[in-house]
Amino acid sequence: MGPRSNVEGRRSKVEWRAQFVAYRASLSDADYAAMSAAICARLRVLPEVQSAQTVHCYWPLVARREVDTRPFIAACEAAGQRVVLPVVETFDSAPRMVHRCYEGEDRLVTNRWGLHEPAGPLVDPTDLDVVIVPAFGADRRGHRIGHGRGFYDAFLAQTRAVRACVVYDACFVEQLPYEQHDIAAHTVVTDEAVYGP
Repeated sequence: MGPRSNVEGRRSKVEWRAQFVAYRASLSDADYAAMSAAICARLRVLPEVQSAQTVHCYWPLVARREVDTRPFIAACEAAGQRVVLPVVETFDSAPRMVHRCYEGEDRLVTNRWGLHEPAGPLVDPTDLDVVIVPAFGADRRGHRIGHGRGFYDAFLAQTRAVRACVVYDACFVEQLPYEQHDIAAHTVVTDEAVYGP
C-alpha cells in the first residue's frame, strides 16, 4: 500500500506512538497472526537474512501485539543460523543491553518489564550480521518510533549489521520526527511489502 501521506512534521513522537499503539490494540487475533506471519515470511527471503550466520532478533510481547517474530526465529534456527536476543542490563540509568544466544523457549527468563530474555553465551555486537529492529511505526527513510528509552539506538551504534525494522503496513508513514542520535533502519519490512535502499 505504501506510506500514508499526512502532516508528519507537525506531530510529535508521543502523538505518533499513541496512534500506533491504538492500531495494535485494534487488531483481532486472526489479523495479528496473519500479519505477523506475512512479515516473518518477507524477512526470511531477504538476501541479507539468507546469507547471515548470526541474526539478532527480539522475543515479542504478544499481549501488546508486538510483531510476532517467533516463526522467524524458528525458521532461522531450522536454517542453522545462530539467533541472538537482547538482554536489558540497566533499568534505571543509561540505556544498555547485552546480547545472548537463544537456546530455546524453555531457556528464556522474564525480566522486570515482562521481556523474555535468553541466558546463553554473550555475543559481541560486532559479530552480528542482521538486526531485526522492533518499532511501533517507521517511515520511508528508515526512522522509527520505539519506546523512547534509547536502548536500540545505543545498541545499533555499536554494530555494522544490516538493520531491518518490522512494522505493520498501517504503521508505515511517509515521514516521522527524528533526532540526530536516532539510527535509521536500512530496510522496513511490513505485512504488505519491503521498503529498502
